Amino acid sequence: MSDDKQPSVDAVIDQVVADQDGGLSGVKETLGKAQKALDGARTTMQSAYGKAVERSHEAAERTRIHLEDAKRHLAEAKVKMNSMAAKTREQAEVLYEKTKNQYEQLAEKSRELYTKIRDRVAEIDFKEKGDQVLDYIRENPGKAVLIALATGFLVGYVTRPRD
Repeated sequence: MSDDKQPSVDAVIDQVVADQDGGLSGVKETLGKAQKALDGARTTMQSAYGKAVERSHEAAERTRIHLEDAKRHLAEAKVKMNSMAAKTREQAEVLYEKTKNQYEQLAEKSRELYTKIRDRVAEIDFKEKGDQVLDYIRENPGKAVLIALATGFLVGYVTRPRD
């Protein structure tokens, strides 16, 4: 063996153990800090979760209340709409009856008027009237021409296209 003052095996083992203890204690200390940080994160998340659960329950309750209000209002709207529909139906039936009665009265009057006109036209002797017109034209040729011109002018004026 040599005299070089080499540490003994026991001393080296003690040195390695001391170094390891120091390193392990540092790792242990760091792991402890990490554990504390994780515990803090867990506590914070649990607190946030608790608040979130509490808030979600509050939000769910408020939502339920709003939905019940909406349901109640929709039911009221349905009742009002049904009432309006019933009133409209009643008014339409009344108007239909009035219109039907007016139509029947008008149709009856139209039939009566048509009958009167048909009877009067049947009584007119067109040959005799034609002879009377020809006699008037022969007796008053100037007036007849003026009447024909005035009638032609009026018909032309009434039937001409408008801008």
